[in-house]
Amino acid sequence: MISRRHLLRGAGGVSVALPFLDAMAAPTPRRRKPRHPKRFVVFFSANGTIHKNWRPRGDENNFAFASPEDAPGTRILAPLEPWKSKLLVLDGIAASSRKLGPGSNGHDKGMGHMLTAAKLMVGPSGVGEFAHLPDGTAGGISIDQEVARRIGGSTQLGSLEFGVRSRLDTKRQLTSRMCYRGPFQVAPPENDPAEVFRNVFVGVGGKSGSKLLAGLRAERRSVLDRVMADFKSLDRRLGAEDRQRLQAHVGGVREIERSLTIEGVSKKTCRAPDEVPTIDPWDNDNYPQVGKLQMDLLVTALACDLTRVASLQWSTAQSGVAFTWLGHSVEHHSLSHQADDTEEARLQLTAIDHWYAQQFAYLCKRMSEIREGDGSMLDNSVVLWSNEQGNGDKHTLTEIPYVIAGSGGGYLRTGRYLKFNEPAHNDLFVSILHATGSEDVKSFGVPEICKGPLPGLT
Repeated sequence: MISRRHLLRGAGGVSVALPFLDAMAAPTPRRRKPRHPKRFVVFFSANGTIHKNWRPRGDENNFAFASPEDAPGTRILAPLEPWKSKLLVLDGIAASSRKLGPGSNGHDKGMGHMLTAAKLMVGPSGVGEFAHLPDGTAGGISIDQEVARRIGGSTQLGSLEFGVRSRLDTKRQLTSRMCYRGPFQVAPPENDPAEVFRNVFVGVGGKSGSKLLAGLRAERRSVLDRVMADFKSLDRRLGAEDRQRLQAHVGGVREIERSLTIEGVSKKTCRAPDEVPTIDPWDNDNYPQVGKLQMDLLVTALACDLTRVASLQWSTAQSGVAFTWLGHSVEHHSLSHQADDTEEARLQLTAIDHWYAQQFAYLCKRMSEIREGDGSMLDNSVVLWSNEQGNGDKHTLTEIPYVIAGSGGGYLRTGRYLKFNEPAHNDLFVSILHATGSEDVKSFGVPEICKGPLPGLT
């Protein structure tokens, strides 16, 4: 019997996965392997939301983000109307893991649990001002890094972390970091688009991206030549039908190598970016420009199959950004603590989240422009818009606002507004792992509160 995980292995660790053969263990029902790669993206914005202005009106299949009588900018998700058929709006999910483990500061808890759903761990400095854990850590791997661990091995980079003024606060480290490979193993974001360009794309050459594509093809062109000895050894152990399947599989991979595409990546979609302009990424008023540059670079990295997992962290849990381009003078975090007191603060917070919805819509648009077969990169991806709080003033762990774009290649049933009765966000992350190809996963984060995949998403 041959393992279903058997690979043809060549020199230098190069390997080619086998098709399913009769000589392997008896199969269990499986979904058809997607033609194009699946991808996962996290889009973070901070400080909760104004729920009455965030919630769509209507029910699961018949809902609206805004009505004609609504004043412009007063309905947070209105910019997502063109993408409604490709979205899941998830209302009523709770970050229940925050009830467990050490730590009592709402910002530490919110950010540390947001993508890990795991208990915090106290660092060497213990407990500091305002009950912060100055050098504490999330107690487990974050969902983006878990997806990368599972699907990132076939690309040059397992994941890419982008930031927009997400500066590390050394006195409150938990509040400014969201991606973890494990306890005390932060995956920090790069906040300077020029540095991303130099580190990821330098040497690609020009506007066409042809050199990058050629490089990717060259890496894989001779894979089969280097694994033929393993192939011949395996071929002798197979029956006639299995031998035909394996030979057909090898021939099919040869055809892919001769074509202009590599696992859904083509000359047409893989276009290297122009050199990024040098701007100060820490200047408050450059925030919109830096964010757009980062989104463009993120989509390019996905389109060129340099990575299949990425995150975009807009600021931090205690965001010091003042949205001056919206006419605001008070910083976002300070505004969030006025939300329950003044209508003016609620209006400004609504405008901020409406602006973030515009940015999320731009990311959806850019991903939808990358055509893959009959669909787009967005269709084959799962893009999670996440927040660390429900109510930013009270730091609540309930009613966390989530929006998902993309169906993971048809796995998720999009175009719906779903209301829940406080399931743990651990369950949402199990569903994301299933949607990105790991359907064997039964729990994520704190296991005792995880009930499996979130019902109703598929």
